[in-house]
Amino acid sequence: MVDEWHVLFNAYSFRHTAIRNLLAAANRFARVTYMTATPIERKYVLEELKHLPVCAIRWPRSTEVAIHSRQTSRPARYIVQECRKVLDKGLPYNLHIFVNSVEFIAEVIGLAELPPEQVKIVCSASGDNGTRNRRKLSADYSIGQPSDPVKKINFYTSTCFEGCDLYDENGVTFIVSDGRKAHTLLDISTLFTQICGRLRDSRYKGEIIHVYSTTKYSREVTLDEFVAATEKTLREAVQYAEEINSLSDTARSKTLSKIPYINEQYVRIEDNRLVVDKNLANMDIVNFKICRHIYRTYVHLADELKTNGYSIMQHTFSKLIEKLGTEPHLRVTFKDLFDEYHWLKTTLPSFSLESHEESCARIATKQPLVKQAYDELGTAKVAALKYHVGNIRRELAKRQSLPTEYKIVLMINALFAKQTAIAKSRVKTELQRIYDDLGIHRMAKATDLAR
Repeated sequence: MVDEWHVLFNAYSFRHTAIRNLLAAANRFARVTYMTATPIERKYVLEELKHLPVCAIRWPRSTEVAIHSRQTSRPARYIVQECRKVLDKGLPYNLHIFVNSVEFIAEVIGLAELPPEQVKIVCSASGDNGTRNRRKLSADYSIGQPSDPVKKINFYTSTCFEGCDLYDENGVTFIVSDGRKAHTLLDISTLFTQICGRLRDSRYKGEIIHVYSTTKYSREVTLDEFVAATEKTLREAVQYAEEINSLSDTARSKTLSKIPYINEQYVRIEDNRLVVDKNLANMDIVNFKICRHIYRTYVHLADELKTNGYSIMQHTFSKLIEKLGTEPHLRVTFKDLFDEYHWLKTTLPSFSLESHEESCARIATKQPLVKQAYDELGTAKVAALKYHVGNIRRELAKRQSLPTEYKIVLMINALFAKQTAIAKSRVKTELQRIYDDLGIHRMAKATDLAR
């Protein structure tokens, strides 16, 4: 029995010798079964396994998983906000963050200033990898084991993506794919699906948050074009190998001994013959598909998730709110802030742990007039006033239960810039508008300002 056989494909590029030896040894048994809950696409199965019959087991009570996609240009910043929210507000759930990058984990810890007693990190701790990982992390943060007690913030690299059970009734799973780090981009059909099942008993296991940024690769080469080019290279490699292998044993041995290295993709020397490894070509195609196709756009990623049986919840993370979080002094128009505020107020969060009230509060802090106008005037009236701040302030002043003379003062104060010369003609025009708005039957004069 060979369990989790999809790992043989995922690790083939750097463990191909060991994997070929394993497959050869397995063939010496009378019976062998390769098992996985997350098979790869049939056309990319290792050549040594393609001849085997396939038996699919359909579980009668499978759990449907809803993926909440969060596309952001700065995945680390997004995770920092989630960590601080859980800690600062004492929220009743714990974060389990799966990301295959210790550098990313260290960045989040530093930016969020996470206390060591609230953090659990599980990554490779052996050999050179362990040494490098400890160097990337502060000395205050130790590398733990999957079975260690759960903390408020829990990080896992690929060492925990498969074959490991985690238990936390209050655990929420975050999967991070950073477009700048190719090793954090996950194959949806295998690793992504494996991670979704790590938390065994969580009350939130039906909801997964996928935080990702798209890749910056050139869009000039499509997936179909890359597949065609790879297949052409593979055919040329086969032809080259056949020509060399057709030589006599003596001639072939002399020829190969004079070649310092094989300059043909997917070709290796084995037992004095050239062997073409189609598995390596398939690896190239799958890696291209992941890095330069699936994660290139939200549409491609959503399509891949749906193909693998996931339901996609509409992306609700506000890009405007994200920008305000990373650039607090960013200049944003009143209309953009008001429209975002209205959308947040009238849209239910797609995720059970998500709250739009925090985002509304952030907008109100940035521009208090937005909340006041929304509460007192309403969306239709603000739109009728063409989102003009001066018009909105006048309308708000007009509706207040104040003496008429004081309303005029408030409306003038909102209208005219201070310490700036104003033409008499404009003074008369604007004052007349104020009188008309307030229902005052009076002809405006510039000298009225003195009152």
